[in-house]
Amino acid sequence: MAHGGCIALFLAMLRRYFDSSVPFIALFVVAAGLGLPHASSAQNAWSLQQCLDHAFEHNIQIKLGQLGEVSAEIGTQSAIGAFLPNVNGNLSHGYNFGRTIDPFTNQFVESSAIRSNSFGLSTGMVLFNGFQNHLNLQRAKLAQKSALSSREIAENNIVLTIAGAYLNVLFQEEFVRVADLNREATARQVERMQSLVNAGAAAAFDLYDVEAQLASDEATIVGTQNALNLAKLNLVQLLQLPASEADDFKVVRPSDEDLERNNLPPSPESAVGHALASFPEIIQAQYQVEDAGIGLNLARSGRYPRIFASYNIGTGYSGASRTVDGSPTTEDIVLGSLVVDDSTAYDLVAQQEVYQFITTPFSDQINRNYNQSVFFSMSIPIFNNFGVKSSVEQAEVNVLRAQYQLEQVRQTLTANIESAWADARAASQNTVAQESALVASERAFKNTEQRYEAGAATAIDYADARTRLDNARVSSLRSKYDLAFKSRILDFYMGKPLTFR
Repeated sequence: MAHGGCIALFLAMLRRYFDSSVPFIALFVVAAGLGLPHASSAQNAWSLQQCLDHAFEHNIQIKLGQLGEVSAEIGTQSAIGAFLPNVNGNLSHGYNFGRTIDPFTNQFVESSAIRSNSFGLSTGMVLFNGFQNHLNLQRAKLAQKSALSSREIAENNIVLTIAGAYLNVLFQEEFVRVADLNREATARQVERMQSLVNAGAAAAFDLYDVEAQLASDEATIVGTQNALNLAKLNLVQLLQLPASEADDFKVVRPSDEDLERNNLPPSPESAVGHALASFPEIIQAQYQVEDAGIGLNLARSGRYPRIFASYNIGTGYSGASRTVDGSPTTEDIVLGSLVVDDSTAYDLVAQQEVYQFITTPFSDQINRNYNQSVFFSMSIPIFNNFGVKSSVEQAEVNVLRAQYQLEQVRQTLTANIESAWADARAASQNTVAQESALVASERAFKNTEQRYEAGAATAIDYADARTRLDNARVSSLRSKYDLAFKSRILDFYMGKPLTFR
């Protein structure tokens, strides 16, 4: 029951930080004191730093955050491109059948199939649109900064989760170690009691009591080992490693020096000041206020006119276009008859030039049909069904909402820092008290053990002393990890340099 209660307390402590709105606290938090590699650590043991490095390289949430930065950069490129003119080319190839109008002569022609081609190049550019392009560029650059803050927040959430899982593995390992020590001590008592029973110096039921305690200790070892295996599996899964590696997975145990902390600040003001100036949650909330202000200006730009310029150049070819082929020939044409003396008729003949036509060559038409145009247009908003008015009013609401959210983040962060400072101070005081309690429990257990071996104490007395010692060991251990965790949270709030990657 003591083990289970302490586990619940520890997990509740971790869950409190997991559920809080300060995900940035885990960045560098335990890495400074609990993730340092030691020369005596096992060859394949993972330090917290190694766990975090691996997670930063493989975690999907981190990669999604990086994609968010890439997307924001693309948005900035698009906003810059809005200042440049667009250029588009066009060409066509087709056939007209029957009676149609030649697009270059505007005359009716009839043919079974008239081929036509057109070639053009057009460009257009916004000369003025209420400064929307400038505002969109500002917003895009702001989105890049916000994406960076979002990635940092995502990284910190991952770090916090892994740090908690790492601490849980360490804590469960200590449970197993304490359980092993207890079993060894009870096993020695079984051997001693067996010798006394064999010599007739003790009753058999005394041996049964000690053997029952040994069985209970072995059951405790099984339970703590199962809890350790689950803690390892959780950490392995967070690292996105195969579950088969959980059994052999090891972590670096921090030294006693890493767990020590004696110099807590007298007040949380310095930590509050640093956090409010540098934490990504605050920075991102400030970006959101700026973005809302840009959105308001964009909404107001709907009241300004738009000026647009365009330029077009083109040419084309028509199969209906004709050109004279060579020199004309002369032909006689009878215009009518002339009667003389009512009996003799003479034909009236005239000469005319006859021309031969061929389709105008492609290259000639391309040069001949060359054309270009320049246009300027202006759109002046007069009434648009209250669309601009509604957009401006909604943008003003968004500005107020962003300001309130920023203030809410500040208040929440301040409250969390003040709570962290109070928790760290309470943990420091509790650690001192638990160490004193552990020393007293060890002294009391040693005395009871000696009395039990001398026959002056019963097995029940021995078991009670053992239980009190177990509770004192676990409470002392919990208080050390609790202090290490909470004090390093406060360290980070205060802006102390911490090694992370």
